[in-house]
Amino acid sequence: MNNFNLYPYTTPIVMTDDIYQKYGGLMVNTLPEQREVAYVMAEMAVSQDIGTFLIPTNITGSYSLSPGMFLGNFMLDHTYINYINWTRFYDFDEDVYYTITGTANVHIALRNPKFGVIDVNYFLTNCACASRATMYPYQLEIAYNAGLPTGTSNSPNMLMALTTYSQIMINEILGYGNEAPGDVGVTDYQNQSYRENRVGLLRTTFGTSAKANFIHKLLTPYRVYRFVGL
Repeated sequence: MNNFNLYPYTTPIVMTDDIYQKYGGLMVNTLPEQREVAYVMAEMAVSQDIGTFLIPTNITGSYSLSPGMFLGNFMLDHTYINYINWTRFYDFDEDVYYTITGTANVHIALRNPKFGVIDVNYFLTNCACASRATMYPYQLEIAYNAGLPTGTSNSPNMLMALTTYSQIMINEILGYGNEAPGDVGVTDYQNQSYRENRVGLLRTTFGTSAKANFIHKLLTPYRVYRFVGL
């Protein structure tokens, strides 16, 4: 799983009632408002699991710099970076040293867009801060666009994952239907003359239940293991 900033959407951006029904979601006894809440929670959970947004989205993040270093690489908060809009360099007093746009410059470069890795060169010899040679940037603010390529979020795997988790959330709202309250993982079950032991379950963004593991598996093609990208 990836570190993830606050989710910016409060209404569904992919899921609809038509998609939900097509992939097996149950509409009975649900209100439109309940389904919308479930869709948003499903999209948020999937975004957290894969480390990026389901559609291209503009986002701004702040990052600290290591003292005494002028060149380095680090990871942005999301994977699948489409482009960088602008970057601001701040000093310790929160004054802006320098603002640059895009990556067509000597200071910012996208090393690996899929993994969200950028290169930073903040020896700013040609900027207004040159007269303050003993002071160097303390923090970066980067505005960038991140998200899965257009159309990817409508793939069958993605829609099945979103529908399955939406159904889990609706079941929680209605108060029935999951393996156990909170959709926890069950490894041993016994009822009268029936007993079963299941294989070990993974701890995922969606929980530890068999359904959660099913969703996690569906999203494998989109998940990026970030430290490998360095």
